[in-house]
Amino acid sequence: MQAQPLRWLGALTNDGRIAAFVAWQLPAGEGVLEIDRVCVDPAWFRRGLASRLLAHLLTDLVPSGRVLVSTGADNLPAVALYERLGFSRSGTIEPAPGLRVAQFLLIRD
Repeated sequence: MQAQPLRWLGALTNDGRIAAFVAWQLPAGEGVLEIDRVCVDPAWFRRGLASRLLAHLLTDLVPSGRVLVSTGADNLPAVALYERLGFSRSGTIEPAPGLRVAQFLLIRD
């Protein structure tokens, strides 16, 4: 994962294991934050880790500009999270038969 040209932010357990992370990139000249991955260890589901990581990213690290993210269209917890954070659904694509991906956009000043 570290070989990708992404920036990473994570949450660790007390014993140093990764409980959750978010990865993103800011392609040069585009002014658009692209969230590439949001992952939470199943043992840490429903504890607000994804919400806190995304809030820190969107408020403190990259506080302005447009933001793109996508998730499985049937991943209802992720869809609800992005909508709660102010994202609007901008479309749905099917990159492979039966794989529907919901795309979201957040526009900020």
